[in-house]
Amino acid sequence: MRFKATGSPRGFTLMELMLVLIILTLTIGMVIPRIGAGWKRMEDREFLQEVTQTLKRARLQAMNSGEISVFRIRGSEKLYGLEVPPSQPIPENVDLFADHLEQDPATGDHVILFFPDGSITGSDLEIIFDRQRTFRISIHPLFGTVRLSRAGSP
Repeated sequence: MRFKATGSPRGFTLMELMLVLIILTLTIGMVIPRIGAGWKRMEDREFLQEVTQTLKRARLQAMNSGEISVFRIRGSEKLYGLEVPPSQPIPENVDLFADHLEQDPATGDHVILFFPDGSITGSDLEIIFDRQRTFRISIHPLFGTVRLSRAGSP
């Protein structure tokens, strides 16, 4: 006697579908937090670059105009910038520290003054993200050059 094969059943069993869904769920659960952390660090780097560029712009503005240019930090409102009042926001996860900054008596802003000869008054800025990652923006007092570095590195 001969038996005729009817062929294998088409489709997936419920067990196979469940296994695929579990694997997908685990994979997504591991990937999403990494994407979120990468996105956050990208925003942090963007903020560091904006502050550094604003400081460099203040130096160039002073040297080109022949007048003092003022970089302002308004800690009470978490703002910084070159205008009065400063308009650039400081993110909520950022703590910004500096020693020996002058204070503008009219506005209460902490200021770094850039002079037409390229020199400054003020000090380096320390920026801490989420109370974990620390960066230093160094400003040379005589030349006003701006340099960004990770705290602890030369």
